[in-house]
Amino acid sequence: MVKVLASATLICVLMVLLGINRGFDITDEGLYVLLADPFQQNVAGIFNYDLFFKSFYQLTNYTFSLVELRFLRLISYLAGAWALMGFWKNVTGETKPNPTVFWISCLGIFAGYGFLPPTISYNSITVVLICFWLMLVSKPELTFKHLAFLGLLLAILVYAKITLAILFFPLTFSMLLGFHKVRIPISFFILLPIILFETIFFILFKESALTRLAEGIPLNSQRSSYQLKQMLISIAVGGFWITVPGTLFFGLGYLNRIKSKFFLLLLPLPLLVIYWITSYTHITPEWNHLFLFSSAAMFGFCLGWKGIAQSFPQFWAVALVFMPFVLHFGSNVYWLRIGIHYWVFWLLAFILAWDGLNRKPAVLISVFSVLLVFNGIWWQPFGQDQPLWAQKTHWNVGEKGNLFLDPQLAIISQKLQESLSEPAQKSVLAAYRVPGLMWLAGRQIPFSPGIWDKPQLKALFETKPQKMIFHNLESLPQNWSFVHQKEMGVFQGDTLRLLWD
Repeated sequence: MVKVLASATLICVLMVLLGINRGFDITDEGLYVLLADPFQQNVAGIFNYDLFFKSFYQLTNYTFSLVELRFLRLISYLAGAWALMGFWKNVTGETKPNPTVFWISCLGIFAGYGFLPPTISYNSITVVLICFWLMLVSKPELTFKHLAFLGLLLAILVYAKITLAILFFPLTFSMLLGFHKVRIPISFFILLPIILFETIFFILFKESALTRLAEGIPLNSQRSSYQLKQMLISIAVGGFWITVPGTLFFGLGYLNRIKSKFFLLLLPLPLLVIYWITSYTHITPEWNHLFLFSSAAMFGFCLGWKGIAQSFPQFWAVALVFMPFVLHFGSNVYWLRIGIHYWVFWLLAFILAWDGLNRKPAVLISVFSVLLVFNGIWWQPFGQDQPLWAQKTHWNVGEKGNLFLDPQLAIISQKLQESLSEPAQKSVLAAYRVPGLMWLAGRQIPFSPGIWDKPQLKALFETKPQKMIFHNLESLPQNWSFVHQKEMGVFQGDTLRLLWD
């Protein structure tokens, strides 16, 4: 079984490494690379981990290439799997780290490659941080060193995804006081890292997460997709659809346990329901939600068939089951799309609840992960029209390295680079959802690394710029008109235009 899991993990790692310098998504991945660009502004930022990259540049004069950012994500995922192995040791009381848990954690975390680009991002950072958080809070005793590390994780979470920091700071305090019996004055030790970071960043840049969020939260609250009600509805809808196959297969598992004659008769019904739900909820190109539905069905069936194991650590397994819904809080992405990033927590809950893992589930999980990584990295890479093996056009991004791009994207980038060369402008507005074009052209975007919609554009830009790239997803503000325009090419069915006076 260990050989199966380890082999599948190695295959996933090789697929990531072989594609590490191929393809580029100019939407979300463009945002990620600009957040790592030390010269990119991030006014009223909600995702503020760019301050770490800016600080690193101040110390070393070094900027990260796209390949390095993708490699950082891979390394961080392996570190997250290591942390979950420590979590498992803590909650089960095993005397030694369990290599099986490491391999299955790798496969579960690698499933995140099935959706969104492969570059390190606030989503991947969040998952890894919570892996380490679980390892620490599950320890039977915490020293000052552990509290400092826990504070460091929560501090980074503030810069990666503030909505989760708002949840996890009070949750951590509650666990320290209730579970670990840490004295109240000592528990405040976990606040020292965030105080230290905020002080350093303000001294270096005259801004910090607090100053940015004071502007960014009111600004983003005006955007319809970031309304609290809308974000909670997204989680609730995802939870509802996941519950349906889980409940049906629970009943099927119970019929199997009591050896009912209706088991085989009713078997097709839940399978048809999963097929219908998958098709009905398929509102985006990805099919990752099929794996989430299948996992919920497996959970439900085992619960109905076997019940709960005697040694079942209920608190931690239940926490793992709900973790994907908690980690989604603050995201405006459809839960059934992004839920695959958190699949690892369900896998651990499954093997916690049923005393380990036998060969059949190990093979199934291995196949699922390999398929997800192959599809997300090579076959249908996020935000790209061509599979990765068809992206063969060489593109040089200067100090940021070399890539192989979709030929059409390379043509657009070449036209854009030539059009921006005279007169040279370092920062050029790009709206909407195409920040990667500016990065490929060696430019930044004024004020923000990504302009996603019209309310955000109007809030950040009070006056019309002299020049901009326009992707016609939404209209421009009413009083914005340009004398000249030039077509750059077609991206995902829409014409990209350079507008200027």
